Amino acid sequence: MPLLNFRPTKARLVMENGKESVLVMKVVLDDDEAVELATGGGLKDLSGVLRIRERRGNGGDGGKAIGSVVYVAESGRDVHANHAKFQVNVTMANEKFATLLRVANSGRMPAKFFVDAGERKGPEAKALVYRMRSGMRVKVWDNHAFRVLPVSNFVMILPIDVPTAAPVTVPVPDGAGLPAFATNTQVSELMDDMLVFQSDTRHTMFGLVVVIAVIAIAALAIALAVFFR
Repeated sequence: MPLLNFRPTKARLVMENGKESVLVMKVVLDDDEAVELATGGGLKDLSGVLRIRERRGNGGDGGKAIGSVVYVAESGRDVHANHAKFQVNVTMANEKFATLLRVANSGRMPAKFFVDAGERKGPEAKALVYRMRSGMRVKVWDNHAFRVLPVSNFVMILPIDVPTAAPVTVPVPDGAGLPAFATNTQVSELMDDMLVFQSDTRHTMFGLVVVIAVIAIAALAIALAVFFR
C-alpha cells in the first residue's frame, strides 16, 4: 500500500459545542513526492486540505479505514469555476488529538504527514500503483475511476524544541583577573624606594672595594718586609 507524503502550510481549529473538534490544515504534496493523476498532471499541482477529526475513545479501529483521500474535480468552465483539489480526512483518538492541539496552540504545525492510501486487494488495489517513468519509480492514481482512496493508517511528525544548555558561569571575586593600575602617588613612592635602594647598594659596593684594597695593600707590605729581611 503506497504512502503519500504531505506538508502542511496553514492550520485552524474548528470547535463546536456538542460536536467533535476538527483540526483543518492546508497541505501540499511534499517536494520529494511524485504522484501522477490519470486525468492529467500531478497531485503536486493541486491544493489540498487535511481534516483531522477527534475520535471518541482511544480504542483501535478494528482494521477498518480511518479516513480517505478524495479527489475533487474541477467544476464549471467560467471565471467562477472551482479548480480541482484534494481532501485528506482522518480520525485520531482523543488522547493523541489533545497532544496535537497543544502543538497547534503553541503556533507550530507538523513537519510531515504520511498516509497509507489505497487497497491491498481487489479491483480497488489498482487505484494507486507504482509505475516506472524515465527510469524513476512514481505513484499513479487512477483518480478518474477511483476518486476516493481509503486511508488505513497515518504517521505525523511533530516538531520538538530541544532547549540548549545554559553556559556554566563561575563567580569571580571583585577585581580578580583584572589588570591593576597604580596611582601617581604609588609610582612616586616606588621610585623613591628604588633610588634609596640604588644609593645604599652603591655605598655598600664602595665600602667593599675599600676593604679589599686595604687588605691587598697590607698583604703586599707584609710580603715586601719578608722579602727584604
